[in-house]
Amino acid sequence: MSITEKMNNNFDQLNENERRVLDQVIKNKRQFYNLTINEFANKNLVSKSFVIRLCKKIGYSGYSEFKYQLKLEVEKLVTQQTTQSILDSTTNDLKETLRLIDSKKLNYLSQLLYQAPHIYTYGTGYGQRTILEDFKRGMISSQRALTSLPTSVELRLYSDTMVKNDLLFIVSIRGKVDNVKKDLILLKERGIIVVSITQFATNELASIASLNLYLKTTPILNPLSPENPYVSYAPLCFLLDLIVKDYLNFKK
Repeated sequence: MSITEKMNNNFDQLNENERRVLDQVIKNKRQFYNLTINEFANKNLVSKSFVIRLCKKIGYSGYSEFKYQLKLEVEKLVTQQTTQSILDSTTNDLKETLRLIDSKKLNYLSQLLYQAPHIYTYGTGYGQRTILEDFKRGMISSQRALTSLPTSVELRLYSDTMVKNDLLFIVSIRGKVDNVKKDLILLKERGIIVVSITQFATNELASIASLNLYLKTTPILNPLSPENPYVSYAPLCFLLDLIVKDYLNFKK
């Protein structure tokens, strides 16, 4: 049984500090798996006795058994990811993204794009904003100009000039839009059509948007920085490309 499973099974018996330590270890296994008990305690700002009690509390005989399990999980992370598994994961993401696309919804979006007085795009991260720039290039080929909103500041500034039936694309893989949530709600109330592009899951952005589009992207291990998995935007490129192609076909 993994450390995560043991933590979950004993979650109610753990205090806040114990949960903090375990959460930190689980997220950064490579930083902890080879430490002595004293090094482990110092890194987590706890005592040696605290570490021993914690290990026993989640079902290990002591720190040595806990450390051995942690080492096994790190080794598994390194070996389980192969070139073929990466290819399979990417292929599955694209297939799942395609499955999530509703042709009727795509056609409806093309109608909205055609009728919209203005079109805006906003991405919550640098990578997403970069992909949206290529989407902008694609839409220009269909003779529709887009306005990119690089930050929340521009979104707020332009929101005053947006009119009913304007289209606003918001891309956020995880659907977190805390810093612009109120702005989006106000825009929707004024008749601006907010189109969300997120992972297929219940999320804040999807609950606000007028129209939801979904994709699937599976993070993969980054061996150079295990605590920061690599997230591919290939499914996002794929989805935006289909939007452009359908709109070109709609206008023919």
